Amino acid sequence: MSVFSRKTRVTAFWQEPPFRSNDLGQLYQYALSCAGREDGVGMMRSGWAIYRQAGLHSHQAAEFLRDGYRSWSQSPDCQPSLAIEFLTELFERLNRKSPALPPNIYAVPRELIDPIACHYGMRCWAGNELLEAADRAARPDVRERYEQTVFEAIVRSHADFVPPRSKVWARAYARDHGEPEPWPGPGV
Repeated sequence: MSVFSRKTRVTAFWQEPPFRSNDLGQLYQYALSCAGREDGVGMMRSGWAIYRQAGLHSHQAAEFLRDGYRSWSQSPDCQPSLAIEFLTELFERLNRKSPALPPNIYAVPRELIDPIACHYGMRCWAGNELLEAADRAARPDVRERYEQTVFEAIVRSHADFVPPRSKVWARAYARDHGEPEPWPGPGV
C-alpha cells in the first residue's frame, strides 16, 4: 500500500491538549484563563486533558468541559456536526462505565463519593446535550439512535446525582413512551 493512500486519523480539537504538559496545575490555570477570556475551545481542550489524566472530578474538569462546550456551542465557530461528535464521544465514554454505588452514599467520605457523583451527573448532562444538539442540527437519526440509551443511562443513575433537567426529561420520556415512572416517591 502506498504511503499516499493511507488515511490519517484526525484528532478532534478537544482531544488535543492545549500544550505539552502533564502538570494538572498548569492545565487548571490555563483553563481558568480560558474561562476569563470566554475561550470555549481552550476550556474544552484543558478539561479533556485533565479528565483523561485524572478524572472528571479533578481540577474542575467537568466544569471546564460543560462551560467550554456551552461557550463554544453558542459561538459562530461551532460546527453542529462537531458538537454532536464531542457529545457522543463523552456520553459513550461515560456510559460504558457505571461506578459502583455504596449502599448509603451519605455514609461515604466526600472524597470517595465526589468522583462517582461527578461521573453520573456528567453522563446525564452529556446525554441531554446530545439529544438537544441533534435537534438543533436537524439530525433525527442521532435522536433515534440515542434517545432510549440516554433515558436508560439517566434512570440507572442514583437520583441524587441526576441534574434536575435530566430528571424532568426522563420523567417526560417515561410518560410518553409507557415506561415506569423513574424515582417514584416523595422528594425526588
